[in-house]
Amino acid sequence: MEETNEISLQEIFMILWNKVWVIILCTLIGGVAAFGISAFVLDPTYTSRVSMYVNSNTERENTIANLNDINASQKLVSTYIEILKSDNVLSKVITETGFHYTPEQIRKMLTASAVNGTEIFEVKVTTKDADEAAVIANTIAAVAPEEIIRVVKAGSVELIDEAVPATSPSSPNVLLNTIIGLMLGGVLSVLGVLVAEMLDNRIKTEDDLKKGYDFPILGTIPDLEDAATRIK
Repeated sequence: MEETNEISLQEIFMILWNKVWVIILCTLIGGVAAFGISAFVLDPTYTSRVSMYVNSNTERENTIANLNDINASQKLVSTYIEILKSDNVLSKVITETGFHYTPEQIRKMLTASAVNGTEIFEVKVTTKDADEAAVIANTIAAVAPEEIIRVVKAGSVELIDEAVPATSPSSPNVLLNTIIGLMLGGVLSVLGVLVAEMLDNRIKTEDDLKKGYDFPILGTIPDLEDAATRIK
């Protein structure tokens, strides 16, 4: 006799259907938990952004921008971003704003990247205070160009958009987190039900007995409660 743990799709469906209330309950618990944590536990954060334009040629009034200038500007963007994140620049930002942060703390608040491979790059600052995020972003935009030109000794950086305080938090996304919580609760409950069923080796029905033992079945004990119900 060889014991097998194979299970058909029909059996999987019946297992899940019999435990559908458990799956629904766990799904709701996951969604409610995610909503509660997102809405009442996690602190909201706000993001402000500034955008700047990189020009590789300082004599723009006498020069027509060409493809080489654009390519050079695009290559300079990554260099400018690294200079912008330096302790020297961020220390000046701290001095100008008067905020009690270290350069490393400011560095963790900001992200900088090129915009779609252009000569424009944007700096985003995320903090728990919307006004503070805007002040830091605007101060970076004011301090960074001078330091960048001092280091690179070529090109220029021009401000395109100033930062404004955000009117709504950028994180956490309560709706998205709630949906993820619902999905996670549902998936985990389904896996839990299936694993529990596969680990349950008790004999519950005549079919279970036939699968486990190669012996003839002489008789079965009727369900007396079910029979009494039919008689009534």
